[in-house]
Amino acid sequence: MSRPEPTLSARLAAMPAFRALRYRDFRLLWVGAFLSFTGSAVQTVVQGYLVFQITGDSAKLAMVTFVAMLPVSIFGPVLGVISDMYDKRWILIACMVISAIGPCFLGVAAYGHFLAYWHFLVVSAVAGFVTCIEVPTRQSIVRSVVSEEDLAAAIPAQASTFNMARVIGPVLGSTLAASFGAPVCFIANGLSFFALAASALLIKSDLRPLVKRVEPVRDLVLEGLRYTFRNRSIRTLFLLEASTAVFASFYVAVLPAITTKQLGLGQMGLGVASSFVGIGALAGLITTASLSQKPYKTFMVRISMLLMALCTTSLAFVHLPVVAYPLLAMMGACTIIQFNTTNTLFQLLSPPGLRGRVISMHMWAISGIAPIGVFAFGVLAQNHGLPVALALGGVILLLCWVWGWTQRKSIIEPKPIGTGAA
Repeated sequence: MSRPEPTLSARLAAMPAFRALRYRDFRLLWVGAFLSFTGSAVQTVVQGYLVFQITGDSAKLAMVTFVAMLPVSIFGPVLGVISDMYDKRWILIACMVISAIGPCFLGVAAYGHFLAYWHFLVVSAVAGFVTCIEVPTRQSIVRSVVSEEDLAAAIPAQASTFNMARVIGPVLGSTLAASFGAPVCFIANGLSFFALAASALLIKSDLRPLVKRVEPVRDLVLEGLRYTFRNRSIRTLFLLEASTAVFASFYVAVLPAITTKQLGLGQMGLGVASSFVGIGALAGLITTASLSQKPYKTFMVRISMLLMALCTTSLAFVHLPVVAYPLLAMMGACTIIQFNTTNTLFQLLSPPGLRGRVISMHMWAISGIAPIGVFAFGVLAQNHGLPVALALGGVILLLCWVWGWTQRKSIIEPKPIGTGAA
Protein backbone atom coordinates (compact mmCIF):
# COMPACT_ATOMS: atom_id res chain seq x y z
CA MET A 1 0.00 0.00 0.00
CA SER A 2 1.53 3.31 -1.09
CA ARG A 3 1.92 6.13 1.36
CA PRO A 4 0.13 9.43 0.69
CA GLU A 5 2.22 12.25 -0.70
CA PRO A 6 3.34 14.63 2.05
CA THR A 7 1.71 18.04 2.05
CA LEU A 8 3.67 21.21 1.33
CA SER A 9 3.62 22.04 5.05
CA ALA A 10 5.04 18.63 5.89
CA ARG A 11 7.78 19.00 3.29
CA LEU A 12 8.73 22.43 4.63
CA ALA A 13 8.70 21.16 8.21
CA ALA A 14 11.26 18.53 7.25
CA MET A 15 13.65 21.23 6.02
CA PRO A 16 14.91 23.28 8.99
CA ALA A 17 15.88 26.28 6.88
CA PHE A 18 12.32 26.57 5.53
CA ARG A 19 10.26 25.49 8.54
CA ALA A 20 8.94 28.99 9.12
CA LEU A 21 7.33 29.01 5.64
CA ARG A 22 4.71 26.59 7.01
CA TYR A 23 2.99 29.62 8.53
CA ARG A 24 0.65 31.54 6.25
CA ASP A 25 1.32 34.90 7.92
CA PHE A 26 5.07 34.41 7.74
CA ARG A 27 4.83 33.54 4.04
CA LEU A 28 2.94 36.79 3.46
CA LEU A 29 5.56 38.76 5.36
CA TRP A 30 8.37 36.98 3.50
CA VAL A 31 6.93 37.63 0.03
CA GLY A 32 6.10 41.25 0.82
CA ALA A 33 9.56 41.93 2.22
CA PHE A 34 11.26 40.21 -0.72
CA LEU A 35 9.36 42.27 -3.29
CA SER A 36 10.01 45.47 -1.36
CA PHE A 37 13.74 44.75 -0.99
CA THR A 38 13.97 43.83 -4.67
CA GLY A 39 12.45 47.18 -5.60
CA SER A 40 14.94 48.97 -3.35
CA ALA A 41 17.84 47.05 -4.92
CA VAL A 42 16.57 48.02 -8.38
CA GLN A 43 16.68 51.69 -7.37
CA THR A 44 19.99 51.51 -5.51
CA VAL A 45 22.07 50.46 -8.49
CA VAL A 46 20.44 53.02 -10.81
CA GLN A 47 20.58 55.76 -8.18
CA GLY A 48 24.30 55.22 -7.51
CA TYR A 49 25.06 55.32 -11.22
CA LEU A 50 23.02 58.52 -11.74
CA VAL A 51 24.52 60.30 -8.75
CA PHE A 52 28.04 59.55 -9.93
CA GLN A 53 27.16 60.63 -13.46
CA ILE A 54 25.64 63.90 -12.18
CA THR A 55 28.43 64.78 -9.74
CA GLY A 56 31.48 62.72 -10.77
CA ASP A 57 32.39 62.96 -7.09
CA SER A 58 33.06 59.93 -4.86
CA ALA A 59 32.50 62.04 -1.74
CA LYS A 60 29.06 63.17 -2.92
CA LEU A 61 28.26 59.60 -3.89
CA ALA A 62 29.13 58.43 -0.37
CA MET A 63 27.19 61.35 1.10
CA VAL A 64 23.90 59.92 -0.20
CA THR A 65 24.53 56.74 1.81
CA PHE A 66 25.79 58.77 4.77
CA VAL A 67 22.59 60.85 4.87
CA ALA A 68 20.47 57.69 4.75
CA MET A 69 22.39 56.12 7.64
CA LEU A 70 22.70 59.23 9.82
CA PRO A 71 19.17 59.03 11.29
CA VAL A 72 19.91 55.46 12.38
CA SER A 73 23.07 56.72 14.11
CA ILE A 74 21.17 59.34 16.08
CA PHE A 75 17.63 58.06 16.52
CA GLY A 76 17.81 54.30 15.94
CA PRO A 77 17.62 53.13 19.56
CA VAL A 78 14.99 55.78 20.35
CA LEU A 79 12.54 55.54 17.43
CA GLY A 80 12.61 51.74 17.63
CA VAL A 81 10.55 51.99 20.81
CA ILE A 82 7.55 53.05 18.68
CA SER A 83 7.15 49.47 17.46
CA ASP A 84 6.39 48.40 21.05
CA MET A 85 3.88 51.19 21.68
CA TYR A 86 1.37 50.90 18.82
CA ASP A 87 -0.23 48.35 16.49
CA LYS A 88 2.62 46.98 14.36
CA ARG A 89 0.31 46.42 11.39
CA TRP A 90 -0.50 50.10 10.95
CA ILE A 91 3.03 51.21 11.78
CA LEU A 92 4.36 49.03 8.97
CA ILE A 93 1.70 50.22 6.53
CA ALA A 94 2.41 53.87 7.36
CA CYS A 95 6.16 53.28 6.89
CA MET A 96 5.57 51.71 3.49
CA VAL A 97 3.33 54.55 2.27
CA ILE A 98 5.88 57.17 3.34
CA SER A 99 8.70 55.14 1.79
CA ALA A 100 6.90 55.02 -1.57
CA ILE A 101 6.67 58.81 -1.91
CA GLY A 102 10.40 59.46 -2.34
CA PRO A 103 11.11 56.98 -5.18
CA CYS A 104 7.97 58.07 -7.03
CA PHE A 105 9.12 61.70 -6.84
CA LEU A 106 12.57 60.75 -8.14
CA GLY A 107 10.89 58.91 -11.01
CA VAL A 108 8.81 61.96 -11.93
CA ALA A 109 11.86 64.24 -11.60
CA ALA A 110 13.97 61.96 -13.80
CA TYR A 111 11.21 61.76 -16.41
CA GLY A 112 10.75 65.55 -16.34
CA HIS A 113 14.54 66.15 -16.58
CA PHE A 114 14.67 68.27 -13.40
CA LEU A 115 16.38 65.67 -11.19
CA ALA A 116 19.03 67.27 -8.95
CA TYR A 117 21.60 65.95 -6.51
CA TRP A 118 19.84 67.45 -3.48
CA HIS A 119 16.72 65.43 -4.34
CA PHE A 120 18.66 62.24 -3.59
CA LEU A 121 19.82 63.65 -0.26
CA VAL A 122 16.31 64.55 0.89
CA VAL A 123 14.82 61.22 -0.17
CA SER A 124 17.67 59.34 1.50
CA ALA A 125 17.22 61.27 4.76
CA VAL A 126 13.49 60.49 4.87
CA ALA A 127 14.21 56.83 4.13
CA GLY A 128 16.72 56.78 6.98
CA PHE A 129 14.15 58.05 9.48
CA VAL A 130 11.58 55.49 8.29
CA THR A 131 14.17 52.71 8.63
CA CYS A 132 14.55 53.49 12.35
CA ILE A 133 10.91 52.51 12.82
CA GLU A 134 10.29 49.99 10.02
CA VAL A 135 13.14 47.56 10.74
CA PRO A 136 12.38 46.84 14.42
CA THR A 137 8.66 46.71 13.60
CA ARG A 138 9.06 44.18 10.79
CA GLN A 139 11.52 42.05 12.73
CA SER A 140 9.31 41.99 15.82
CA ILE A 141 6.33 40.89 13.70
CA VAL A 142 8.22 37.67 12.99
CA ARG A 143 7.84 36.74 16.66
CA SER A 144 4.06 37.16 16.34
CA VAL A 145 3.51 34.99 13.25
CA VAL A 146 5.54 31.85 14.08
CA SER A 147 5.73 29.63 17.13
CA GLU A 148 8.59 29.95 19.58
CA GLU A 149 10.12 26.64 18.45
CA ASP A 150 10.38 27.85 14.85
CA LEU A 151 11.60 31.35 15.65
CA ALA A 152 15.26 30.40 15.19
CA ALA A 153 14.49 29.19 11.66
CA ALA A 154 12.31 32.22 10.89
CA ILE A 155 15.00 34.83 11.60
CA PRO A 156 17.50 33.70 8.91
CA ALA A 157 14.61 32.96 6.52
CA GLN A 158 13.44 36.54 6.88
CA ALA A 159 17.01 37.80 6.44
CA SER A 160 17.26 35.86 3.19
CA THR A 161 14.70 38.20 1.58
CA PHE A 162 17.19 41.07 1.68
CA ASN A 163 20.12 39.01 0.44
CA MET A 164 18.15 37.36 -2.37
CA ALA A 165 17.01 40.82 -3.44
CA ARG A 166 20.66 41.92 -3.54
CA VAL A 167 21.30 39.19 -6.09
CA ILE A 168 18.28 39.77 -8.33
CA GLY A 169 17.65 43.51 -7.90
CA PRO A 170 20.86 44.99 -9.33
CA VAL A 171 20.72 42.99 -12.56
CA LEU A 172 16.99 43.67 -12.89
CA GLY A 173 17.59 47.38 -12.26
CA SER A 174 20.38 47.59 -14.84
CA THR A 175 18.20 45.78 -17.39
CA LEU A 176 15.17 48.01 -16.75
CA ALA A 177 17.31 51.15 -16.92
CA ALA A 178 18.91 50.08 -20.19
CA SER A 179 15.54 49.11 -21.73
CA PHE A 180 13.13 51.72 -20.35
CA GLY A 181 15.20 54.35 -18.56
CA ALA A 182 15.88 55.31 -14.94
CA PRO A 183 12.38 56.73 -14.23
CA VAL A 184 10.88 53.24 -14.55
CA CYS A 185 13.29 51.92 -11.92
CA PHE A 186 12.32 54.61 -9.42
CA ILE A 187 8.59 54.10 -10.00
CA ALA A 188 9.01 50.32 -9.72
CA ASN A 189 10.65 50.76 -6.34
CA GLY A 190 7.87 53.07 -5.18
CA LEU A 191 5.22 50.53 -6.12
CA SER A 192 7.15 47.67 -4.50
CA PHE A 193 6.58 49.12 -1.03
CA PHE A 194 2.85 48.45 -1.39
CA ALA A 195 3.59 44.71 -1.56
CA LEU A 196 4.74 44.76 2.07
CA ALA A 197 1.85 47.06 3.02
CA ALA A 198 -0.58 44.55 1.48
CA SER A 199 1.11 41.73 3.39
CA ALA A 200 0.61 43.63 6.65
CA LEU A 201 -3.08 44.06 5.86
CA LEU A 202 -3.56 40.36 5.09
CA ILE A 203 -1.76 39.02 8.18
CA LYS A 204 -4.29 37.49 10.57
CA SER A 205 -2.10 37.43 13.68
CA ASP A 206 -2.74 39.98 16.41
CA LEU A 207 -0.08 42.66 16.02
CA ARG A 208 -1.33 45.01 18.74
CA PRO A 209 1.08 45.92 21.55
CA LEU A 210 1.18 43.41 24.39
CA VAL A 211 1.57 46.13 27.01
CA LYS A 212 0.40 49.71 27.15
CA ARG A 213 3.36 50.96 29.13
CA VAL A 214 6.99 50.75 28.05
CA GLU A 215 10.19 51.63 29.83
CA PRO A 216 11.40 55.23 29.61
CA VAL A 217 13.43 55.78 26.47
CA ARG A 218 16.35 57.16 28.47
CA ASP A 219 16.55 53.98 30.57
CA LEU A 220 16.19 51.83 27.46
CA VAL A 221 19.21 53.43 25.81
CA LEU A 222 21.47 53.95 28.82
CA GLU A 223 21.01 50.50 30.32
CA GLY A 224 21.77 48.86 27.00
CA LEU A 225 24.89 51.00 26.65
CA ARG A 226 26.09 50.22 30.15
CA TYR A 227 25.61 46.47 29.83
CA THR A 228 27.24 46.34 26.39
CA PHE A 229 30.42 48.03 27.55
CA ARG A 230 30.63 46.39 30.98
CA ASN A 231 30.34 42.84 29.65
CA ARG A 232 33.80 42.00 28.30
CA SER A 233 32.63 39.48 25.69
CA ILE A 234 29.93 41.72 24.27
CA ARG A 235 32.20 44.76 24.38
CA THR A 236 34.87 42.97 22.34
CA LEU A 237 32.32 41.72 19.79
CA PHE A 238 30.81 45.21 19.55
CA LEU A 239 34.18 46.82 18.84
CA LEU A 240 35.10 44.20 16.24
CA GLU A 241 31.89 44.56 14.24
CA ALA A 242 32.00 48.35 14.56
CA SER A 243 35.54 48.23 13.12
CA THR A 244 34.34 46.27 10.08
CA ALA A 245 31.38 48.63 9.64
CA VAL A 246 33.61 51.73 9.70
CA PHE A 247 36.77 50.62 7.90
CA ALA A 248 35.43 48.22 5.27
CA SER A 249 31.66 48.43 4.71
CA PHE A 250 32.04 51.81 2.97
CA TYR A 251 32.95 49.93 -0.21
CA VAL A 252 29.23 49.43 -0.91
CA ALA A 253 28.64 53.20 -0.95
CA VAL A 254 31.45 53.83 -3.45
CA LEU A 255 30.82 50.74 -5.57
CA PRO A 256 29.58 52.84 -8.55
CA ALA A 257 32.92 54.69 -8.47
CA ILE A 258 34.87 51.43 -8.16
CA THR A 259 33.15 49.88 -11.17
CA THR A 260 33.45 53.05 -13.26
CA LYS A 261 36.95 54.29 -12.40
CA GLN A 262 38.83 51.12 -11.52
CA LEU A 263 37.07 48.48 -13.58
CA GLY A 264 35.99 50.62 -16.53
CA LEU A 265 32.42 49.30 -16.46
CA GLY A 266 29.09 50.93 -17.25
CA GLN A 267 25.69 50.67 -15.60
CA MET A 268 25.24 46.98 -16.43
CA GLY A 269 28.65 46.26 -14.94
CA LEU A 270 27.60 47.97 -11.72
CA GLY A 271 24.53 45.74 -11.61
CA VAL A 272 26.64 42.61 -12.04
CA ALA A 273 29.11 43.77 -9.37
CA SER A 274 26.26 44.46 -6.93
CA SER A 275 24.81 41.03 -7.66
CA PHE A 276 28.12 39.38 -6.81
CA VAL A 277 28.01 41.14 -3.44
CA GLY A 278 24.50 39.77 -2.99
CA ILE A 279 25.53 36.25 -4.02
CA GLY A 280 28.32 36.33 -1.48
CA ALA A 281 25.96 37.61 1.21
CA LEU A 282 23.49 34.82 0.49
CA ALA A 283 26.30 32.24 0.65
CA GLY A 284 27.39 33.77 3.96
CA LEU A 285 23.88 33.50 5.33
CA ILE A 286 23.67 29.81 4.35
CA THR A 287 27.09 29.17 5.90
CA THR A 288 26.08 30.87 9.14
CA ALA A 289 22.84 28.89 9.39
CA SER A 290 24.57 25.59 8.51
CA LEU A 291 27.18 26.00 11.27
CA SER A 292 24.81 27.47 13.85
CA GLN A 293 24.92 24.30 16.01
CA LYS A 294 28.70 24.06 15.93
CA PRO A 295 30.97 25.74 18.54
CA TYR A 296 32.67 27.80 15.85
CA LYS A 297 31.02 31.18 16.41
CA THR A 298 34.00 33.12 17.76
CA PHE A 299 36.24 31.53 15.11
CA MET A 300 33.76 32.56 12.39
CA VAL A 301 33.83 36.15 13.63
CA ARG A 302 37.63 36.25 13.55
CA ILE A 303 38.17 34.50 10.21
CA SER A 304 35.48 36.52 8.40
CA MET A 305 36.97 39.77 9.72
CA LEU A 306 40.47 38.73 8.61
CA LEU A 307 39.27 37.82 5.11
CA MET A 308 37.33 41.09 4.91
CA ALA A 309 40.49 43.07 5.71
CA LEU A 310 42.52 41.17 3.09
CA CYS A 311 39.82 41.49 0.41
CA THR A 312 39.35 45.23 1.01
CA THR A 313 43.10 45.81 0.70
CA SER A 314 43.33 43.61 -2.40
CA LEU A 315 40.44 45.39 -4.11
CA ALA A 316 42.51 48.58 -4.11
CA PHE A 317 44.90 47.06 -6.64
CA VAL A 318 42.39 45.29 -8.91
CA HIS A 319 41.46 46.61 -12.36
CA LEU A 320 40.00 43.46 -13.95
CA PRO A 321 36.32 42.62 -13.40
CA VAL A 322 37.08 38.87 -13.46
CA VAL A 323 39.25 39.38 -10.38
CA ALA A 324 37.06 42.00 -8.69
CA TYR A 325 33.82 39.98 -8.82
CA PRO A 326 35.07 37.09 -6.62
CA LEU A 327 36.54 39.60 -4.17
CA LEU A 328 33.21 41.42 -3.94
CA ALA A 329 31.40 38.12 -3.39
CA MET A 330 33.82 37.24 -0.59
CA MET A 331 33.33 40.65 0.99
CA GLY A 332 29.56 40.21 0.88
CA ALA A 333 29.90 36.81 2.55
CA CYS A 334 32.32 38.01 5.23
CA THR A 335 30.15 40.90 6.40
CA ILE A 336 27.08 38.67 6.65
CA ILE A 337 28.97 35.95 8.55
CA GLN A 338 30.53 38.36 11.03
CA PHE A 339 27.42 40.48 11.63
CA ASN A 340 24.94 37.58 11.83
CA THR A 341 27.21 35.48 14.05
CA THR A 342 27.76 38.47 16.32
CA ASN A 343 23.99 38.93 16.46
CA THR A 344 23.64 35.32 17.65
CA LEU A 345 26.37 35.75 20.26
CA PHE A 346 24.75 38.94 21.54
CA GLN A 347 21.48 37.07 22.02
CA LEU A 348 23.10 34.09 23.73
CA LEU A 349 25.32 36.19 26.01
CA SER A 350 22.73 38.73 27.18
CA PRO A 351 20.04 38.13 29.83
CA PRO A 352 16.40 38.04 28.64
CA GLY A 353 15.54 41.29 30.41
CA LEU A 354 18.23 43.18 28.51
CA ARG A 355 18.28 41.27 25.25
CA GLY A 356 16.29 43.78 23.20
CA ARG A 357 18.46 46.66 24.31
CA VAL A 358 21.70 44.76 23.73
CA ILE A 359 20.52 43.77 20.24
CA SER A 360 19.79 47.43 19.53
CA MET A 361 23.46 48.11 20.30
CA HIS A 362 24.41 45.42 17.76
CA MET A 363 22.26 47.13 15.13
CA TRP A 364 23.75 50.49 16.07
CA ALA A 365 27.28 49.11 15.63
CA ILE A 366 26.67 48.01 12.05
CA SER A 367 24.28 50.76 10.92
CA GLY A 368 24.72 53.66 13.30
CA ILE A 369 28.51 53.93 13.43
CA ALA A 370 29.08 52.98 9.78
CA PRO A 371 28.30 56.50 8.44
CA ILE A 372 31.58 57.69 9.95
CA GLY A 373 33.48 55.40 7.60
CA VAL A 374 31.21 56.13 4.64
CA PHE A 375 31.78 59.87 4.94
CA ALA A 376 35.49 59.79 5.85
CA PHE A 377 36.55 57.26 3.23
CA GLY A 378 34.30 58.85 0.62
CA VAL A 379 36.15 62.14 1.08
CA LEU A 380 39.49 60.31 1.12
CA ALA A 381 38.60 58.54 -2.14
CA GLN A 382 37.70 61.82 -3.80
CA ASN A 383 40.85 63.64 -2.68
CA HIS A 384 43.43 60.86 -2.91
CA GLY A 385 41.83 58.17 -5.07
CA LEU A 386 39.84 54.99 -4.47
CA PRO A 387 42.93 52.74 -4.15
CA VAL A 388 44.23 54.81 -1.22
CA ALA A 389 40.86 54.70 0.57
CA LEU A 390 40.40 50.95 0.07
CA ALA A 391 43.97 50.07 1.01
CA LEU A 392 43.96 52.26 4.12
CA GLY A 393 40.60 50.88 5.26
CA GLY A 394 41.80 47.31 4.77
CA VAL A 395 45.08 47.89 6.64
CA ILE A 396 43.34 49.55 9.60
CA LEU A 397 40.83 46.70 9.74
CA LEU A 398 43.70 44.22 9.73
CA LEU A 399 45.20 46.01 12.75
CA CYS A 400 41.80 45.82 14.48
CA TRP A 401 41.74 42.10 13.75
CA VAL A 402 45.18 41.74 15.37
CA TRP A 403 43.81 43.44 18.47
CA GLY A 404 40.77 41.16 18.36
CA TRP A 405 43.05 38.13 18.18
CA THR A 406 44.76 39.23 21.41
CA GLN A 407 41.32 39.48 23.02
CA ARG A 408 40.05 36.11 21.76
CA LYS A 409 40.01 34.52 25.23
CA SER A 410 37.73 37.28 26.48
CA ILE A 411 34.84 36.07 24.31
CA ILE A 412 32.84 33.28 25.87
CA GLU A 413 31.59 30.63 23.42
CA PRO A 414 28.04 29.95 24.66
CA LYS A 415 26.25 26.68 24.12
CA PRO A 416 23.81 26.84 21.18
CA ILE A 417 20.09 26.89 21.90
CA GLY A 418 17.34 25.65 19.61
CA THR A 419 18.64 25.70 16.06
CA GLY A 420 20.95 28.53 16.95
CA ALA A 421 20.41 30.55 13.76
CA ALA A 422 20.92 34.28 13.90
